[in-house]
Amino acid sequence: MSRKASQLKHKKEHRSSRVPFCVFVPLLILLVIIILFLWLIWPKDGTYDGDAAALTETAAEAESGDSAGTETEASMEESLPEIANSDNLTLSSVYTSSILNPDCGGEYAEEVASLEVTNASDQYLASASLTAEMSDGTAVQFVVSDLPSGATAEIFDTANQSLASGVTCESIECISEEYLDGDMLMTDTIEITSEESGAVAVLTNTGEEDLTGLTVVYHCDMAGQYFGGVSYVTTIESLAAGESWELTDDTLLGEIAVVRVYQ
Repeated sequence: MSRKASQLKHKKEHRSSRVPFCVFVPLLILLVIIILFLWLIWPKDGTYDGDAAALTETAAEAESGDSAGTETEASMEESLPEIANSDNLTLSSVYTSSILNPDCGGEYAEEVASLEVTNASDQYLASASLTAEMSDGTAVQFVVSDLPSGATAEIFDTANQSLASGVTCESIECISEEYLDGDMLMTDTIEITSEESGAVAVLTNTGEEDLTGLTVVYHCDMAGQYFGGVSYVTTIESLAAGESWELTDDTLLGEIAVVRVYQ
């Protein structure tokens, strides 16, 4: 074969091994797009954990936050002062509230001291008076009345004193308390029921004799505990045998909880 023929053959074989230009350009553009996309989603610290890792990190943060919150609540509970001079009243929380204060005639209160107290005795608490000493030197007065055995009440500063942020409770002392024994609800002759909404309490005379001059004592029940240390009183002039009487109070924020009935 001649040298010229050999060169022509080599050139022809070389051209056949090239990728056509019309195919190469689209592939190059696609490769550039893929590189840009990866660069945009890739974290700037050079690591990429993906969605699963992100979810794991979020869950870990949430768990850590819950643990911290639980530890804070536990620390707060441990730091609560005991109620001095009372073996029957226990304290479960100290905080401030901005409310219409039921223990101050319904006046608006701005960041006033609030307590959650429970009657831990097996008797009926007729009344109690407490004084709390705050870290800024403020003395706060509380009263609670008509608290059945095992019941809890949120009670508020009777003078509506606003506390500065960060003020804590240093000590609490029970100044006076009075307890009663006996059947506080006259269950031998009175049946007490309530409507589903809890806004109406129904008292029925289940005895054989008419009743006169009944006094009914009740609290505002908010989610299972009484709102305010103050109790409310109404009277029933007469309640015939088998007759029912409905107690309503539109001023209450919660449900009616009858705690005592007596003549």
